[in-house]
Amino acid sequence: RLVKAASPEPRSQHLFIAMSLEREKYRSKGLKEGDDDVRVFFKDPYNVRGKDRLLCFVSEHTRYPFVVVYNDEKWNMEKRFSDFAELDAQLDEAFKSDDNIVLPEFPPKKYFGSLSPALIKERQEALEKYMKALVKDSEVMKCRVLREFLETPDIVGKDKHKEYDFGRR
Repeated sequence: RLVKAASPEPRSQHLFIAMSLEREKYRSKGLKEGDDDVRVFFKDPYNVRGKDRLLCFVSEHTRYPFVVVYNDEKWNMEKRFSDFAELDAQLDEAFKSDDNIVLPEFPPKKYFGSLSPALIKERQEALEKYMKALVKDSEVMKCRVLREFLETPDIVGKDKHKEYDFGRR
């Protein structure tokens, strides 16, 4: 007598389980279904000496490196303070008529002592707080200006960040 082997679960049940796990991933992170999981982590900033001179002073600026985690992808980025300030101005413009969106406060610009280690550390912490608040807001994350700044794959293409390396600046 032949015994028929138990048939595997129907495909639809596998799909249901996968969708449930995906929903749980979003719930555990406080996300709604369809929202992107975006996080930023700042690294130690560093100064870059330029080739330009102003009177007898060599130009120098600080770069703020950070890691962007976007759903299941991650990549390194680095920006100057002025890049973040430009992003803030563009976001202010994009959301000026939307009373439902409250953008986080951007750290103030300092004209003197901008290369002091204490100010650089203070700015790094303030920029990290600012960026974390931006990416946490699902409505702000839909803004193309922010997505371009972060170079998200839907804007720059999936292959842009393939060669991710944690050690690279």
